[in-house]
Amino acid sequence: MAMAGALASPLSGRGVIRIAGEEARSFLQNLVTNNVERVAPGHAVYAALLTPQGKFLFDFFMCADPADANAVLLDCDGARAGDLAKRLTMYKLRAKVTIDDLSESLGVVAIWHEDRTPVPEGPGCADPRLAAMGRRAILPKAEIEAAIKAAGAEAVPETAWHRHRIGLGVGDAARDFEPDRTFPLEVNFDELNGIDFHKGCYVGQEVTSRTKRRGSVRKRLLPVHVEGDLPPPDTPIKGGAREVGTIFSGDAETSRALALIRLDLVRGSVLEAGAAEIQPEIPEWLRLEAAEGEEQ
Repeated sequence: MAMAGALASPLSGRGVIRIAGEEARSFLQNLVTNNVERVAPGHAVYAALLTPQGKFLFDFFMCADPADANAVLLDCDGARAGDLAKRLTMYKLRAKVTIDDLSESLGVVAIWHEDRTPVPEGPGCADPRLAAMGRRAILPKAEIEAAIKAAGAEAVPETAWHRHRIGLGVGDAARDFEPDRTFPLEVNFDELNGIDFHKGCYVGQEVTSRTKRRGSVRKRLLPVHVEGDLPPPDTPIKGGAREVGTIFSGDAETSRALALIRLDLVRGSVLEAGAAEIQPEIPEWLRLEAAEGEEQ
């Protein structure tokens, strides 16, 4: 299972929640944006839990539990794992499920190639968002170091992982999404395999489906090239006298950042964030609909 040339890093900010019980999958299926039935050994599914108004609350990777074919492990933002467990419990009612936060014992490791080629083999599952994102694995924290070594990957700091995802233009919810404010299409859930538009109902489906159908996404999370000092997160982006977006996570070494930008205001404008000049880029995986960017 050696992965010559692969890099690996434990993701210290991740948590793990286990949903088990005879109704575990049907329970999640009625709540989240993606199809839980596609979760299988070796195949993870990216999804979100939204507000009834269709705004982002939590994102996670749904993974099969090797100890229980019906249970699902959620690889989630560790700082908000307790909040996610509470929100799921609120929806539990009489469903025959158990919800356990296993973040103390289980951790998450990312494995990728710096040249953005896929990592076809190794522990865990391929990252369901993009092949270039590599693999993710949920492992006992005490075994992560040995697992990386056994896989033949080079252990690197977590900053290298964030440099990789920022280079690809892929957001991290803990750094780039605003809970209860951001809509999932604004942060590219539709383009990163985070929404199944053909599954049954879920919380926030009506707004999400209508936005997609109308092509009325006015903002998108985009990678930007920064000329000058990297602006700190939450720095407003301005085009002339108008505010057109906000800087989120960034990497000073590559002079790149992610920013939520108004598509209808950036064309033909010189964009600035603090003292830096900002140049938005469109990742090759992101397909912008013709209607996006038009004044609403």
